[in-house]
Amino acid sequence: MPAEEVRQAAWIKREQVRDRSFVEQFSGKLDLRKAGIKLGVRPNSLTLCCVHDKFFRTMARRPRIEFSGAFYHVIVRGNQRQEIFHDEADCGKYLSLLSGYRERYQFKLFAYTLMSNHVHLLIETGGAPLSKILQGLSQSYTQYYNRRRKTVGHLFQGRYKAILCDRDAYLLALVRYIHLNPVRAGITEEASKYRWSSHRSYIGMEDSGLVSRDEVLKMFSVKKASARDRYMQFVSEGREDGKNGQYYRTVDQRILGGEEFAEEVERVGGKAITLPAKLPGLAIIARVISETSKVTVSDLRGPGATRIQARARRLFALVARETGHRNRTVAEYLRRDETMISKWIREKTEETTRVTTRLLIALK
Repeated sequence: MPAEEVRQAAWIKREQVRDRSFVEQFSGKLDLRKAGIKLGVRPNSLTLCCVHDKFFRTMARRPRIEFSGAFYHVIVRGNQRQEIFHDEADCGKYLSLLSGYRERYQFKLFAYTLMSNHVHLLIETGGAPLSKILQGLSQSYTQYYNRRRKTVGHLFQGRYKAILCDRDAYLLALVRYIHLNPVRAGITEEASKYRWSSHRSYIGMEDSGLVSRDEVLKMFSVKKASARDRYMQFVSEGREDGKNGQYYRTVDQRILGGEEFAEEVERVGGKAITLPAKLPGLAIIARVISETSKVTVSDLRGPGATRIQARARRLFALVARETGHRNRTVAEYLRRDETMISKWIREKTEETTRVTTRLLIALK
């Protein structure tokens, strides 16, 4: 048996190490003795690994970063990608439990989508850490599932994925991404026709009070009807994006955001963050924008409102976003309101995207 195949096959939870019969059964199943492979526990490890003469080196899992107000994109999958929702009763039970834990732990839920074998949640924690919320929710649903189907054992994949995100930069994009999941999967042509996501709440088709939709809709307009129209247009514009890998491109395996956000997380969360190569500063971006648009840096940051100046500011905001700068910092540099920066980023066109790409190449 190839060593790599064995290494991939032989991850066992530490709790199972205590059961010697399980270890023997596992050893026999993989025919490890014939392969000349021994079983052993790595010191200070949470797993039992199959080893050949010595322990394989395995990538250590980074500890989760948790603090009050942390904003996460959570993906919970069925064990070995098995189905976790078989019918409406299952979906309804999960949402009922989710509502109960939201009231108990006072976290904000901005979006959710239940698929047959996984769940997407967009959560901002309160006083309780995310791990406590997810542990209670997953255990409660597993108990319900096993009772209903007269089964035993784990339902969910051992370690859920939780990406700590820069809320300023990614809130709207992630709400859209999560709500379009059933459309990307080919389950439905319209997000509004899928019952098991919070999209229907955003457009007024139902109101369970489960999601903090008004906080998001106000980013489009203070008038509810106008906000919904703009939100629906925003979602429609994202239909052709497909599975966007940018929402999984993390810093230090845990963080979605730029260098400034990572540094703030390190300060607030008290965990060391391994940062990527240093990103260009706003002054450097302004200089590149100035050289290509013929708008001086002082005019870029000034009160003028000509068409050329407005276009240069939009490009500046887009490039700054792509290089990891936060909307608040960009707004302060341009001496503009933060909502205006969000609007410029949200309303990017094919033309501004092409120009932004060229500018990013110039910065490199």
